[in-house]
Amino acid sequence: MSGQNMYALCQQHLNKAVEIRCHDGTIHRGVVTNVDQQHVYLRPLDGDGVDGPGVYAWGWGWGFPIALASIAAISLWPWFWW
Repeated sequence: MSGQNMYALCQQHLNKAVEIRCHDGTIHRGVVTNVDQQHVYLRPLDGDGVDGPGVYAWGWGWGFPIALASIAAISLWPWFWW
């Protein structure tokens, strides 16, 4: 998938809980808080083991960045509720 397509897909999922699988096999779960031309920013979900004030504060409150080029797949997390 091209970078333009991944950008558009991430834009569609703003403020939604998602699971992102990267080409290196890592999996990230969180809420998409922002997208720019190079990164998607995730706020980690509670109970994920990676959340906390230090992680969320990175990126000026947008969450932690994931490079769009590293994303292999993105899917909604429909079983997550607030």
